[in-house]
Amino acid sequence: MMLGFEEMIVRCVDEEAKVHIREAVRCYEAGAYRASIVSAHVAVCFDLIAKLRSLASGGDQDAITLVTKLDGFQQQQRQGNLQAIKGLLEIERTLLDEFRDKFDFFGHQEFEELSRLRSDRNQCAHPTFSHDALPYAPAAELARLHIRSALTYVLSQQPKQGKAALASLHAIVVSPYFPTVLGEAVVRLRGAEIGTARDSLVRAFVDDLAFGWPDLAHPYYANPNVLVAIEATVELHRPIVVPRLVIAIGKLAKSGIAEAVRFAGALALRIREAGEQVDDATKAVLRIWLVQEQSDNKGNAIKGALQIAWWRDAALEALETLTAKQLGGVTDPPTEMVTRAAHLYAMATNWGDANELAADVANPLADRFAPADIAYVFEKAHQGADLIGSHGFREFTRLLYDKNPIPDPELEALFDEHNLEHYKRVEQVEEA
Repeated sequence: MMLGFEEMIVRCVDEEAKVHIREAVRCYEAGAYRASIVSAHVAVCFDLIAKLRSLASGGDQDAITLVTKLDGFQQQQRQGNLQAIKGLLEIERTLLDEFRDKFDFFGHQEFEELSRLRSDRNQCAHPTFSHDALPYAPAAELARLHIRSALTYVLSQQPKQGKAALASLHAIVVSPYFPTVLGEAVVRLRGAEIGTARDSLVRAFVDDLAFGWPDLAHPYYANPNVLVAIEATVELHRPIVVPRLVIAIGKLAKSGIAEAVRFAGALALRIREAGEQVDDATKAVLRIWLVQEQSDNKGNAIKGALQIAWWRDAALEALETLTAKQLGGVTDPPTEMVTRAAHLYAMATNWGDANELAADVANPLADRFAPADIAYVFEKAHQGADLIGSHGFREFTRLLYDKNPIPDPELEALFDEHNLEHYKRVEQVEEA
């Protein structure tokens, strides 16, 4: 829904700029379109100067330099120095450029539209700019467009954008008080600069997060808050963030740097929308990474990759390399991972290994073992895997009775088939 001017004016940050933009609106409504454009430009200048002072008070060095220069010229003007006027006009003329170049406040399109406002203001306010006998007569639609651009791109925006905003966001994300729960992280970032940021700042923030995590010299290096912050930013600005992440994942994966490739994989898995859209070259890298990955989180990575069509075959291959420790860290594993747990358990070569594997992967998942998984473990136990006689195996068989959903008669038949009758419950043996 398109907002009216009054609704947009309410969102203005600086009160003095608000006065001038209201004047621009009144001129527009009265049909004085030249005056309307001039007032809109004046409102932008007042607002940018107010933002400049706000940034300077926050310690931004570029802003401090410009404010000092502005104050110096204003002081000289008050003392009657006519040369100061030239300096003040130069500052006014270059305000848009300064905010684009030094503070990353404008994106390309925003700067182009505001530059047109500046150009049209000059046409309206300076007769010497006109090459015709008749005065410049802007259309009503042009005046309306310039008022809306001033309100949308400048007057309704908070002072902190670009470099200053990124510095502020750094402090928020690396703070020990940054929420680790997605919903709370969304609330936290919505109340920060990124909540109402323009596209350019959103893209810069995403790049900063994505490329900062694997960078040893960056404040975001290996910080677990980064992934949560990225997920929260997706929730706030999905149409901008997901395509940006697709690009970032590709660049990280193709860099050849181990930490960067690992983080590319983590991003592709955590933000599935982005992971499903990466190009073929990126897919090739991430398939190999998944198989070769050695970290304790490999189990969760495989679980996620099983859900992505282009990654599933590599995930099944990687599953065969999964260790008990890596598998033990997975919550709610899919059936393929439960089968891997059965195969790992059946590889025990002594009672110590058997007890350890039972504690890590077999007993916690005993309620999920399919009949084929149970049969595989029993067959290997009968064939020589060192499970029989271990405390863990006795506990495993008890859990099959207590928690596994297959009927007891089917379980009894498996015990009988693999000559493990002495592991059947005593009362069942007596009834038989």
